[in-house]
Amino acid sequence: MPLPPIGLPLPPIGLPPGQLNVPPGTTARPERFGPERPARFDRRGNRGAVILYGSVYGWPYPYQYLPGTPEPSPPSPPPPPLPQSAIGRLRLDLPPGVDPQVYVDGYYAGLLSDANGGELTLDAGTHAIEMREAGYETLHVDVQIPVDRVITYRSGLKPIAPPPSPAIAAPPPPPPAPATIYMIPRCYVGNIPPSQALLPAGCDARDAVEFPPAR
Repeated sequence: MPLPPIGLPLPPIGLPPGQLNVPPGTTARPERFGPERPARFDRRGNRGAVILYGSVYGWPYPYQYLPGTPEPSPPSPPPPPLPQSAIGRLRLDLPPGVDPQVYVDGYYAGLLSDANGGELTLDAGTHAIEMREAGYETLHVDVQIPVDRVITYRSGLKPIAPPPSPAIAAPPPPPPAPATIYMIPRCYVGNIPPSQALLPAGCDARDAVEFPPAR
């Protein structure tokens, strides 16, 4: 017993003969992207359009190619790659205990500890390097960076010498303590008792007058 058909009937694919400019009853067998056919001239002397036939999705259809239409230009070549910049590296080797600020050509580049092992990647050529640290003199150095090479600069920062302290004047001696004054008229005056002093001839220590200090 034959099996019944399964599925839906396929719709017709393609264009009707009237849209293909083919007379009814004539089978159109266009060339598949064949060479361009010679142009035709109508009675008015104008050059007619050339009809080309091609195949899209397996079914032929005609399309017009107007004479004088420029052919698509080939794609432009990609731009050449940018030249790589010539670079080199500078390694700053300083004694431990300092972490100066590093300036390259007047621009702040960061702390020395921020660099990878104290190594800076710079354009090849001459550069002015400055290192600044509180309590130390600023270090200036000009370096020549070679291409694709590493150079090492070893140095130390010089501490800033403290300013000399001003000279301190010695304090004046304290005033003498008040003492008793002894006087012998027309013979002696002083703070040493006359009995202990060397008196000139004719002076008698018993004639001395005492003047005690004021309170």
